[in-house]
Amino acid sequence: MKTTIILVLLGTCYVLFAATIVEAQPQLRGPQFQGSPYYHPLNQTTPPGVAGQWAGALGRADGRYFQPVQIRLPGGGKVTVTEPQTRQKHDLKAPAQIGCLVGPLYRFRISEIPEFPGVDLYPSIELLDRLHPPAGLKQKYPLPIEITAADIQAAMNDRLVTKIIYLEQPDLAIPKVEQGSIHEQKISQSKNLMTEADLRGRPVVILRLGGRIPSPEEMYADPNKPPAPIELYPKK
Repeated sequence: MKTTIILVLLGTCYVLFAATIVEAQPQLRGPQFQGSPYYHPLNQTTPPGVAGQWAGALGRADGRYFQPVQIRLPGGGKVTVTEPQTRQKHDLKAPAQIGCLVGPLYRFRISEIPEFPGVDLYPSIELLDRLHPPAGLKQKYPLPIEITAADIQAAMNDRLVTKIIYLEQPDLAIPKVEQGSIHEQKISQSKNLMTEADLRGRPVVILRLGGRIPSPEEMYADPNKPPAPIELYPKK
């Protein structure tokens, strides 16, 4: 059982963390677990989509603002997303950048990863909040979602990888600049990672990655409705 906190630096003015759990069925005791005097009603075992729904209910969702997210894969690869109206699939070269809304649960496919030939996985993400970059610069400061080789290997070993990405508090910043890959810091498996993220800053994204192939109903949430809206950006 492993629990990892991942640091992500965005440019010069945005700093993010992500907490990662690698386990099939974590055995956690109590709603708030151990090590913190604070109670958080959500945790890393909360069903996918619930935290995003709560974010929408709290007024963080804006149906007109698409937050850019950048999906990074080890050594490159392909990210496949579905356009909502036509259900047309779009194959994007990693790192792939798309716009997502706060609230909905998004699923996509990753494939053609050089270190893992023939492996297709189906991560999900849900945005809990958005960034507030200077006007006209939102694509310069995307939310980074990094899927590492270790994450993919864990998913192939039938484990569930969960990453909670959060905007860091300046007074709690680790005085270390990101160089290449993101920073990692391990924390105890027994802790509620949503609480840990809240103590360190503002949670903005939850990523889940497992080895199971989702059904069509899971891919689209409701087979009679289109998937959550996305914003596609021109290729550079």
